[in-house]
Amino acid sequence: MLKQPKLTSRKSPFILAIVLWLATTTAALSQPAIEEEQRLNFGTLAIASNVSVSRFNYSRTGVNSTIEGQFVLIESGSPGRYRFSGFPPNTTLDVSLNTTTLTAGANGVLEQLSVDNYDSTQVLTNGLGEAEMSLGARLSTSGSGGSYVDAPFSGTAVLRVDYWQPDVQRNVFNTSTIDLEAEHRSTLTIDEEQQLNFGTLFARTSSTSQAVLTVSPSGSYSISEPENSRLVSLVRPEKGVLKVSGAAPNYSLTVTPQVAEVLLEHTEDPARAPHFILSDLITSPDVTGTSDVNGELLVQIGGTLKTELTLLPETYPSGEYEGIYQLTVSY
Repeated sequence: MLKQPKLTSRKSPFILAIVLWLATTTAALSQPAIEEEQRLNFGTLAIASNVSVSRFNYSRTGVNSTIEGQFVLIESGSPGRYRFSGFPPNTTLDVSLNTTTLTAGANGVLEQLSVDNYDSTQVLTNGLGEAEMSLGARLSTSGSGGSYVDAPFSGTAVLRVDYWQPDVQRNVFNTSTIDLEAEHRSTLTIDEEQQLNFGTLFARTSSTSQAVLTVSPSGSYSISEPENSRLVSLVRPEKGVLKVSGAAPNYSLTVTPQVAEVLLEHTEDPARAPHFILSDLITSPDVTGTSDVNGELLVQIGGTLKTELTLLPETYPSGEYEGIYQLTVSY
């Protein structure tokens, strides 16, 4: 009897492999950044005196600034303007800056201007972690009595930002270096628009008296000829006209003509010809004048011309007679 073969089944193991692809993404977090959109510029200033400390308080708005002491504002500057980005959203940023100095750079001037008492608003980031800030500060002189050179002054300060960082649950800070600048310009420019000219004269000296020609700042003139001295006007004299520029607008200026006498000498033969003597210079405006909106002032000047006392009477040789006088205009 044939046996039926026993059928057996062999179980072949099957391995079920499940491969899980775990995709991970890392969001690139923006790094905090401070961008200087406009540097803090105190403008152009003059320093009338440095015997004591003067202060210029420059507002973050650029208006309603105040002066204590001898600063004179010639041209307005611009507040600093800064943009913050990459900071936590809706977060208060505490901003602070260090006291610093401005120097005249390569000029090597010892006198410096100090910067402190910064003026800024509270900075609060928006939902994107961004904010803006305007900045003003106080500029001060040394008060040492030293002189400041006419030059651009510049320096830097460290701007520090303290804030709460949520992902690390602690306060952190960032810093950035910002630029500061100002210009000092105390020197005024004086141009001679019209020369003080006593005209064309016939003149003769005397041993005992001096003839006198007086020209007023308005241009009128008078002549005095005591005894045998002579001054005869052949061509009318002209007042002098000087133009002051580079001053602060609408500012009071002190006008001071030279006090010492000036000798007018013959331009070709000064050793042979007698001198004319210029004295008693007078100006209009007298003592003080006010610059216009452009920082300019016209000064008219006159004076007194006298003949020279000589041992014997002499007739002045023909020719031109010239001399140099000084006029000081200051804040």
